[in-house]
Formats: sequence, structure tokens, C-alpha cells
Amino acid sequence: MNCFPLFLTLLAAGLGLLSSCTDVVPVDLPEPEPQLAVEGNITDQPGPYTIRLTKTGAYFTEQELPAVRGAELTLTDNEGTTETLRETAPGVYQTSRIQGKIGNQYTLTIKTEGEEYRAATEIKRVPRIDGLAQQVKTNEPGWDDGYYALYNGPELPGVGDYYRFKVFINGQLQNDPDDLIVRDDALVDGNYIGSIELNGDPLQVGDSVRVQLLSLPRDYYYFLNEMYTQINNVGLFSAPPANVRSNIVNVNAKGPKAVGYFAGTAMRSAHLTIQP
Repeated sequence: MNCFPLFLTLLAAGLGLLSSCTDVVPVDLPEPEPQLAVEGNITDQPGPYTIRLTKTGAYFTEQELPAVRGAELTLTDNEGTTETLRETAPGVYQTSRIQGKIGNQYTLTIKTEGEEYRAATEIKRVPRIDGLAQQVKTNEPGWDDGYYALYNGPELPGVGDYYRFKVFINGQLQNDPDDLIVRDDALVDGNYIGSIELNGDPLQVGDSVRVQLLSLPRDYYYFLNEMYTQINNVGLFSAPPANVRSNIVNVNAKGPKAVGYFAGTAMRSAHLTIQP
């Protein structure tokens, strides 16, 4: 007796029974109240510096977030310089003359829809980069064979420095969730940082690698860490989502909240082209 057709018949019947017992449960998620979202920074590099204002949207929306137009933005430093930013595109505001300096503090004021928000930041020191080097890995456990770019440079004495490494390969910022690299100096204070790999996948001869080393204010360092945790918070054992901190504060404590960050950074950079 051939049991295979009988097996298929029973399997089909079983799947039909399972499908008939499956109910589609609609999930009615409440529409969140839109909040002001702020993205921008000021650096020790020549301006202009850009601030982007949008409104938050529903979690599953695929539509472009609405720009906040007609806001009044002013930027002030601790030396008494004040500048009103100009809206150069919908929701995009730029400076024209203020210059970021290491050691200075900055306050951004945003007036929109009858509310006033403020954000304070500073530009902290940043060490030099001595240069990038290349290394060939062959038959090393955990690594694909090929070329790797290495970072070399000192860390400044004195605990309390925070950094972000931005890596560009052939002009393209490595911007996947796992590419966010932020570090503090708690375990390496004042030491020389040498031979740190900047790429996970091997490079080819002729590839260009550029790294930007950014100094971060302490709270912005934690903001980026929290953002990284939330972006990568997936899977069966993921933790409940949590709000990421922001330095955008409504002057009216009972008024609507804002999200995002306005940060001060100093930057140093280095470049390498992979050679045979």
C-alpha cells in the first residue's frame, strides 16, 4: 500500500484545520500627538550649521515627516554672539556668520506654534589623528581575508572625553545600525590608541577610507547610545521600547515635549587609499 498520498491528504487536512482556527486580530494603535523633532549641530569647522525641524508621526507611517515652517530660531554663545537662523528650505534653518569654537557653550532657542524650546550644548576638545594604516589579514579566525584600515592616535589625559567615529568608504558613510561607533575614555584615559580596525568587511586595492573623529558632550554620548539600543532592540527577547533622552526643553514645563538633539562637536579627520 502506498501511504504517501494518504500522508499528503492528512497533512492538507491538518493545515486546513489550523488555518481555520487562526483569527486575524486587528490592533488599533492610538495616534500619537505630533511632537517637535529637532536635528542639528554646531562644530569647530567652518559653517553654515544646519538645524532641521519636523513633526513626529505614527510609528508605522511611510510618509515623509512634515516640515516645521516659519519657526524663529536664534543661536547664542557664551561670548555674547547671537544670530537668527534663516529658513533655506521647508523646515531647514541655517546660520550665516556664527563660528563654533572648542570650549564654547551654545544655546539654541526655537519659537514655533506659540511654544518656546531651548537646547544647550558645548564643543569639547578632540585629539589629533596620527593617521590610518592598512593591514592584510589571512586565515585569521573571525575575519575574512583582505585589507583592513587601522586607526592610530593619542587619547587626551583627563577622564571625561566622549567620541564618535564616522567611517566613510569610497565616499559613502557607513550608516547601518551596527555602524554607529561611540566610545568614552574611562578605560583608555591618556593612552595611545593604535591599530583599531575601522571596517568589518575586507577592502579592495584602490578603496578609499576616511574617518572622522568627533568629540561629544557627555549627554549626547548617552543619547547616541540609547538610540543605538532602541534601533537594535529586536527579536524574541527585546526589551520594551523606551524614550530616548533629548536636550530640547520646552520653557513651559506643562507644554508639549520635543524630541531630538542639538549637539556641539569638534572634528578631526584622516584618509587612506588601500595600496597593493
